[in-house]
Amino acid sequence: MSFPLEYIVIAMLTIFAGSTVLSTVGFGIGMTTTPVLLFVFEPQTVVVVVNTVSVGLFGLIIYQNRSEIPVRSVVPWCLAGLIGVPIGVFVLSSASASFLRIGITALIIALAVVTALNLHNIIPRSKLFGLVVAVVVSALLNSLGIGGPLMALYILGQGWSRNALRGSLAVYFVTVEASGVVGYGVTGLLTKERMLLILICVIPVILGFWLATFLVKRMNEEMFRRAVVVV
Repeated sequence: MSFPLEYIVIAMLTIFAGSTVLSTVGFGIGMTTTPVLLFVFEPQTVVVVVNTVSVGLFGLIIYQNRSEIPVRSVVPWCLAGLIGVPIGVFVLSSASASFLRIGITALIIALAVVTALNLHNIIPRSKLFGLVVAVVVSALLNSLGIGGPLMALYILGQGWSRNALRGSLAVYFVTVEASGVVGYGVTGLLTKERMLLILICVIPVILGFWLATFLVKRMNEEMFRRAVVVV
């Protein structure tokens, strides 16, 4: 059974907004799209579609910032993140829609509180803590579609440039989310209807990336760091 036309239009508009946010600061597509999409789609559809269309965006961001990515620092996070992938896929494929809705809503509120209270300033910057964050975020992303801000706030404390931050986040996210998409396929979450919706949303994804490229060029480092916290 295919999705109604009005649902598809809502998905395209929302994905466009989320793609613009993600391509600008390197994360945030889940935070900006999930609350809206949950009004018209079941949680499994929202997470699968958003995470799958994000993979292509992350690839574009990596190519755009390839010369400034601190690869040696990012690789350990990617490897740690792979541990959380099967956990996230299992939760998404086995949990009830009600549980997923409650989990997504609670996580969004929690992340909003963290940034509103400036708690990001006390996040430990140790390498070990970074690995723990990588595992947790991976599990959250692949199960609830939310969690990127935690990784972004940790990396923000490394003092890297905006392009290094965007590129590093993209490398980590493309690793854990692409692996998650494989898991979605294995567990039967990539249905024909969802695949069709993903293909349709490619257009707003490309438009969002183009708009973000325009915006980033007009941001200095201070504006960018403020934008990360705002998102």
